[in-house]
Amino acid sequence: MSTAPMRSENHPTISNSSDQPISMAIPRKILFATDFSRQSNLALRYALPIARKYKSKVFAAHIVPAIVNLPESAREGLLALGYKPKAEFPEELEQLEHALSGIPHEILSEKGDVWSKLSAIVDKEQIDLIVAGTHGRSGVGKLLLGSVAEKIFRRAPCPVLTVGPAVSGETDSIVDLHEILFATDLSDASMAALPHAVSLAQENRARLYILHTLDNPATPEEEDALKERLRKIVPNDANLISQPKVFVEYGHPADRILAVAEELAIDLIVLGVKRTPVIFEAAAHLPVATAYKVITQAICPVLTVREPSGTK
Repeated sequence: MSTAPMRSENHPTISNSSDQPISMAIPRKILFATDFSRQSNLALRYALPIARKYKSKVFAAHIVPAIVNLPESAREGLLALGYKPKAEFPEELEQLEHALSGIPHEILSEKGDVWSKLSAIVDKEQIDLIVAGTHGRSGVGKLLLGSVAEKIFRRAPCPVLTVGPAVSGETDSIVDLHEILFATDLSDASMAALPHAVSLAQENRARLYILHTLDNPATPEEEDALKERLRKIVPNDANLISQPKVFVEYGHPADRILAVAEELAIDLIVLGVKRTPVIFEAAAHLPVATAYKVITQAICPVLTVREPSGTK
């Protein structure tokens, strides 16, 4: 798996030269964010093959959120959702140390705001890739927990690999991809992830699928024109094993992305996401952002790339 930091001063672009295939920076430094849950443990199993393949250093960070100043009702809600109000996890830390044996690593355990602490590590260590699991909570559960996963993928200046509760399959497949789905609405934010999708398809000799969704059916002429536009976003000389296959689907974007990923047995979904954090929903009946729904319900890992700073 090959990714690059998506920093404002280094917005990757697609090369049109067959002699110079698209190439993203190798993830030399990986930040693995864990809360020692089952989902975090699964995410670690995806981080390890990447670290071994690229000889990356892994920074495993466990941030204990402070709940002292929260109302009693909120603290009770967190406890009911499985939050452990302690800073010491000796058994879990020992297991993490064992899992990372043979891989250059540091284990960091701190207390405070989760994203603030993770962001400081990203900046200090110049992290190339973040790997995290998500519980897929929504509504009140998501509000109480601050939607940590969504904060990470919307604010991180580097790509984020997220492993949701529905993910299945062999974890080693992350470094031997066969089917990659790039979903785009053709906005600048979503197109920020295209170089990563193409680079991964090149490196793994994987098939690349491009998906665009519409709310309402288009005329045959409009659909043909849109498919042609989608084909042209990847140069003909991009050195892929085959021309990307494009799809135009109708309906809710997240639902169609999830359905197509399952139908095609996709190994990795690649999404570009908006930089500005969405307002976290306060109740389960409110709509869930497309990217958040995809990462929490996809049957495969999802690589998100935040739009660069300054994009409107």
